[in-house]
Amino acid sequence: MRVVYLFLFGAIVAVFLFLRKCADRKVEKITGKEIVREDEEYLGSWASKTKNSYIAFRLRRDGTFHYSLAEYPVNDTTKISGKYELLNSPGGNLNYFPRLCTFNESGDTLFNYYIRYITPYNSTVDKYSKMVLSPNSVFDTIEYVFYRIKQ
Repeated sequence: MRVVYLFLFGAIVAVFLFLRKCADRKVEKITGKEIVREDEEYLGSWASKTKNSYIAFRLRRDGTFHYSLAEYPVNDTTKISGKYELLNSPGGNLNYFPRLCTFNESGDTLFNYYIRYITPYNSTVDKYSKMVLSPNSVFDTIEYVFYRIKQ
């Protein structure tokens, strides 16, 4: 009898998760924004501002990538669209320092950086969601910090 209740509980949980996923996709279609869940922290719009430029990019669930760069003294904005991929780390685990590779429409590589840190899903410690990218290795001292923005 307990096995039946366990099976029934598992079926209810599976139906709930399926309905939540369907509702999330419907809301994404209507609003044009990604709903981020666990293991999808990289999705959404990210931006970084320096004294010379403003870089913003958006990673969508369907694998598309939108990038814009605004340089301040020139007042010129570059916009690029393309695809992105998350490549596994040497250990084969996607959660352990994957590489973010972005490609424009003609196949040229724009980013090929290690993701050193992404604010975890439902984090209550960090006030802002941030993504830290390193160009050469995980232990590199050079890093690019991007913050999640709402568009």
